[in-house]
Amino acid sequence: MRHPWIGLLLFTGCATGAPSTESVDRAECKAYSRPLEHSGRMKDACMIAKGYTMVYDTVAGWVEIQSTAQPRQAVEVVAADLKGCNDATTALGYEGRGQFATCVGRRGYAVRAR
Repeated sequence: MRHPWIGLLLFTGCATGAPSTESVDRAECKAYSRPLEHSGRMKDACMIAKGYTMVYDTVAGWVEIQSTAQPRQAVEVVAADLKGCNDATTALGYEGRGQFATCVGRRGYAVRAR
């Protein structure tokens, strides 16, 4: 072989590694949420409960949300917090996202408007 590095690159390119922790968590949350009502929101709640920052669709618009509570809350608690604050939001746009952020902030979440 003229270029031994080519063989090495071809060989290592075919090897598959273990799935990442995030991909495993995403698969678990997808499976968990599939049979539930509002499965997309429950999948987001599951990922937030696992410590990820998720883009969440509120009545006021999209926000990035992450749990800051330690220990982490259960998925059902996260889902109830998100729904409760979403239902309590009365304004749209920037003001509504601010209401949502204030509500969930009191419950142990960090929010950034998108």
